[in-house]
Amino acid sequence: MRTHQKATVSAVVSGLIAFLSALLTALQGEHSGFGTVTAGQWVTCALAFLFGLGLTGGAAYQVPNRPHNPEPADGDSPTPTPALSGRRKR
Repeated sequence: MRTHQKATVSAVVSGLIAFLSALLTALQGEHSGFGTVTAGQWVTCALAFLFGLGLTGGAAYQVPNRPHNPEPADGDSPTPTPALSGRRKR
């Protein structure tokens, strides 16, 4: 999956979770139902969706996918060699 596709999917899923969470909070109570949800609560649900959509999409897009590395050839190390630290010995 490409980076922009990953960001889009994660943004939509996060926005949907935020929307449903806000809607569930609005539906709690003794006399609950979609008829009892006020206009302000619908606005809160929509804002939660948009906030989750924008925040997560931007964050996921900033983290690129790992490059696909084929199996290492004979003698190659599968992990990168750490850089030398300190002074070099001569």
